[in-house]
Amino acid sequence: MRIESTPLGLYVLHYSLSEITYSLVVNSARKYLRKRDFLHYASQFVPRRIGSETWALAWAYIREVDDVIDSPCNTSHRLEIIRNEWQVVQEIKENIFTYRKPMPFRYFWLNQFIENLEKYYSSRERAEIWSTIHDLYESAILDARREGKVLSREFMYRLLEKKAVCFFKLYFLVGKLNLEKYLNEIAECLGLALGMLDDALDILYDWKSGYINVTAEDLEELGLSYDPRDREFIYRILKKKLLHKKSLEILRLLFKARALAWKLRNSIVRKLILRLSEIFAAPILEGRFIPGEKYFFKGGRLLLKILPENEEAAYEIGHKLISLVLSVPQISPLLIKTWVRLIEKY
Repeated sequence: MRIESTPLGLYVLHYSLSEITYSLVVNSARKYLRKRDFLHYASQFVPRRIGSETWALAWAYIREVDDVIDSPCNTSHRLEIIRNEWQVVQEIKENIFTYRKPMPFRYFWLNQFIENLEKYYSSRERAEIWSTIHDLYESAILDARREGKVLSREFMYRLLEKKAVCFFKLYFLVGKLNLEKYLNEIAECLGLALGMLDDALDILYDWKSGYINVTAEDLEELGLSYDPRDREFIYRILKKKLLHKKSLEILRLLFKARALAWKLRNSIVRKLILRLSEIFAAPILEGRFIPGEKYFFKGGRLLLKILPENEEAAYEIGHKLISLVLSVPQISPLLIKTWVRLIEKY
């Protein structure tokens, strides 16, 4: 098998069907996620084996498509790429896709993901998962179409609902994680908070790429207007302390997610939600809420180093250790108290 990295993702140039085993496809998806960071990779340690494997396939596919869309090499044909990918999804789902050489390796991830859905998930689960996937596809279309435009707060909220909220919903559903009756509510809190956090931290990078992460209402409240020729546009927004207002909205949403997490009976899922809320709140509470900053799992690099390269062995160890790993808070007790005071004050 020959694989080559291209602007359109990892392409398989030559292969034989005997090489495309279940183990190879699943573990290549896991390895792809491992190369990104611990937060991406460790998400597949929480679910049990089938949920983990199916999520790894979905997450690797989504991440690579997102990278392809965001690549500067593909700026002029983002919509075409998204529509082509959706066509492939439909063809594989209907079992009419023609495999060829060369082609993106991610189609093997996609195919195995769909096979797993058919084999291991109920008709009700599949219907909910496919509905969520369709919302993610629509979010990609909406996102690509907003290039160079200042949009309304309502539109941006709808985009975050279809994008980040549906991402968490997909994770919980595919991973078969039991969030009881709180799945949609927790997905909404985490998704909206993460979407707003990403928009704030990426505001400068996205602006340079032609995307404006500020709404028409934000500009009106700040007394500013958008001029594409104004090179100081984002810097003038930052001087108006827009990020401070956004930070409080994010903290409220994450605090609500924490309150809901304490109602969950499953201890691992409860700890997962608590740690995610802390990871996303950390840039704000630690005074790092500025463009270009990142959020990350503290200790993640060390954990990646001690896990074996064999992905099946790494999953077995990671799955056994994940409850212990998630027991360690990602921010200090003092910052938790600061968080509570901010929520009460504002």
